[in-house]
Amino acid sequence: MQQRTPIEVLIRRVLAGGDPEAQLRALCELRAGLDEVEATLAVEAIRAGLSWRQIGAALGISKQAAHRRHRDGVARALSEPTPVTSEAGGRVGGGVRISTPARRAIRLARQEATVLGSTELGTEHLLLGVLQCGDDGAERLFERLDVKPEEARRTLRLRGERDGAVSPVAASAESTVAASPLARRLVERALAVAAARSGGELTALDLLRALVSTENSGAARALARLGVTPERVRAELGTLERRQPGSAVLPQA
Repeated sequence: MQQRTPIEVLIRRVLAGGDPEAQLRALCELRAGLDEVEATLAVEAIRAGLSWRQIGAALGISKQAAHRRHRDGVARALSEPTPVTSEAGGRVGGGVRISTPARRAIRLARQEATVLGSTELGTEHLLLGVLQCGDDGAERLFERLDVKPEEARRTLRLRGERDGAVSPVAASAESTVAASPLARRLVERALAVAAARSGGELTALDLLRALVSTENSGAARALARLGVTPERVRAELGTLERRQPGSAVLPQA
């Protein structure tokens, strides 16, 4: 069964009834989450070749208003290397193709970072993205591990598992999170592994393998809080690798 996305969870909280104060807080989080989705889609639209006029028309605003709203976020996104492309079946450096679930995992991770009020996209947010990206192999693996997005998200809220000493901030319409140094490094390592494999496709399982390749990550600590050690995740991934002889193995950090 496909897990609910962060936006869907917030909508359910807004409509739950019985606690107006909690519903209003959820509504604020939902607005921030939707703003982050819009900002991400604006970046993808520019990468896909759309003009500001087209983006504004799709949003029901003028091209000038669209430019003012998203120019800074687009400029930041285009100035830094990114592991995803906006085009279906797109490739990145080294000819690596990004699978749809992997691309969705990174998009969901950015949403999670905003909803959780983080200044950076960390490995813990990437974990939540992989949990909800709809990849069949990842879903079966997490079912065996009995790890659910709601529990992982609750752990992050209560324990504050992060890659570094980054303080949380209130998410706002202007927030555009950038990847933490560790998250960026691990994604790059996953890309290198995908490039070495026949077919050269980065999968959601490649991302997960990278996230648990080191003990010093918010993702590994969040899993540990849920009673799942990185070693156990690596063992499950190893089982999948043995069933797929063409897969490349990611060395432990």
